[in-house]
Parts: sequence; C-alpha cells; structure tokens
Amino acid sequence: MKSRYYRLFKEDGKALILAFDHGGNGDIWADPATVISGAAAGGMDGILTNYGVITHFRKEIGRMGTMLRMEVIASGHVKYNPILERPMGSPYSIEDCLRLGVDGVMTMGILGTEMDTANMRYIASVVAACEPYGIITAAEMLPNGFSSKEEDRNLKAMNIACRAGAELGFDIVKTEFVKPVEDFKKIVANCYADVLALGGARVNNDRQVLENAKQAMQAGCKGLVIGRNVWGHRNVAGMAAALRRIVHENASVEDALEEIH
Repeated sequence: MKSRYYRLFKEDGKALILAFDHGGNGDIWADPATVISGAAAGGMDGILTNYGVITHFRKEIGRMGTMLRMEVIASGHVKYNPILERPMGSPYSIEDCLRLGVDGVMTMGILGTEMDTANMRYIASVVAACEPYGIITAAEMLPNGFSSKEEDRNLKAMNIACRAGAELGFDIVKTEFVKPVEDFKKIVANCYADVLALGGARVNNDRQVLENAKQAMQAGCKGLVIGRNVWGHRNVAGMAAALRRIVHENASVEDALEEIH
C-alpha cells in the first residue's frame, strides 16, 4: 500500500482536499498564505495546487497532504480553449515530484475531444511513472472538459470517464458529481478507484454548496476536492470546517452550517 495515501485520506477512508490550482494561468486575486492557513484551521486534509505555491508556502501547508497539478495549460491571455483544443501534457518529471516531496499528482483527463487518444496516453504515462515510487495518482476525468451539455453528463458519459480512470490505474478519480444520486451511485460502484467529487463553480449560497457535498457523499464518493467555494468564501476556515463535518462526521447540512455563521 502506498504510504502517501494516508497523508490525504484519514482513518475513515475519506478525504477533504483544497483545490488551489486555479491561479496557474496567473488570473487570480487571492493570498495563498491566508487561504491555506484558513483551510488548515478548518480541518482540510490536503491541498491540490501548483508548483510555485508548494515551493513558496511550505510553512502554511504544514502537515496537509500535497498534490501537484501536473499541467501548465495556458496563461490568462489565451485566445483559444486550451483544455478542449490542445492535448494535455506536463512539463514536470517524476524527479521534480520527488524533489518537491509531494504525496500525489493530479492530471486532467479530458475525454471526447479530437485529442482523446493523446490525452489517454498522456495520463496513462503519468501512472506508469509514479507507480514505482509510491506517488499517489489522480485524474480529473471529465467528458469534454467542463461541459454542461446533457450528453456529456449523463449516466453513460460519466461512467465511461470514471471507469477509464480506474482502468488506466489511477488511485483517485476526481469528477463532477451529477444528479440524481441514485444514478451517480451506479457510476461510483462501477469505478474501483476512489472517487472524489470536484467543487465546481463559485456558488453564493452556503446551503447549496453543503447540500451538493452531502449528496456526493451519499452517492458513495470518498470525499471532495473543492476550491472556489472555499478559497473564495468570506470565511475560509468556517466553510472548510462545515465541509469537514459532512465528509468526516456525516453531519447534516443544518449542523454543518453552524460552522460558518
């Protein structure tokens, strides 16, 4: 068993990970020290972030598990869709990951585009490189990226994405939780890797964020990888604590809301 797994997943087999990799293209207004300190204070287990955040904010990260975002996709000045119109790839080697001391890596598993085959081969190569060193591997398995089209988020499409991640050998599949809960239960049950639900777009409704988290856990997810709805919140530590109660304590939404106010 990979020992690094237990830096991200706690004794209950669940994980609550801060996604703070959104600034990779430079288009962000947030102080990493404040965000990470708040997330840690709220009890988040790990952080998914970029190379520069790991190297500059080791003190704030402290004992949190770490995952490196492998791709450098594009800058904030890009004029095309870098996720759908270019194949995924990484500038980082396994030696870079070992030198950073990360517990795991996260790749973008974008399926359904003209780059489907290239993307599948790329993420498979990441698994093969990490396996001998016990580095945890995770893939963000998403049909046609962050599409909102029904055909990209139905039972068949999501099952193909999640099962492909498991078949390629990833320890963790990160994907979008899609309702209804009963359908998503089937997807999770058919994916023998740990499934973590992504947090999605910023929502100015605390109850909605927590209800989505609760339903994802009810569907069988092992936890969450959530970003904007934590680091973009007025009370980072409070939202982190609320999500921790849902993930690790199976708290009700009502009880979790008490952590924020």
